[in-house]
Amino acid sequence: MNRSTSLPSRRCRALVVGLGSIDRGDDAVGPIVAGRVREALQLSGDSWVDVAVHEDPSALPDVMSGRDIAVIVDAVRSGDGPGTVTWREVGRGEPALPVRSAPGAAGTHGIDLATVIELARTLDLLPARVVVVGVEAVDFAHGRPMSTPVMSAVPQAVESILGILRMADADRDAAPGRVSRMG
Repeated sequence: MNRSTSLPSRRCRALVVGLGSIDRGDDAVGPIVAGRVREALQLSGDSWVDVAVHEDPSALPDVMSGRDIAVIVDAVRSGDGPGTVTWREVGRGEPALPVRSAPGAAGTHGIDLATVIELARTLDLLPARVVVVGVEAVDFAHGRPMSTPVMSAVPQAVESILGILRMADADRDAAPGRVSRMG
């Protein structure tokens, strides 16, 4: 069952997407972090950022199209310690991501985030800035809660995303004749 929120409007310049399934252990980190980012933005009155949650990354090219920045948070397996928060710029001007090829027809379940980002790049739907925030995960089993290290990393992931958005907002405010709020 897809528990995605409705697709955000295109009026905002920025998008935060939490990828994952809330009932699959550490895979819930994307939706949980996105929810906390939404709460923080609402408390601060920021309305230039849309926040969405998706289990399936295949809708991302269309949802990201027309944005200045998209921040995607997801559970990852990179070999780092559980709960490690990392981020990587993958936007329009960045090198292509390595795409894994999975044998057989798996439908949209066989499409990973790197494949979707490269599809968006090929279709010219990729924003200038796309930042993937990854939280190193351990357990993706159905019906399991998030592991302690991943749950402990949620505040750091939220702060990372809010920092990325503050920098993007400062860049937006630093247009000719304006002074950056970060400087």
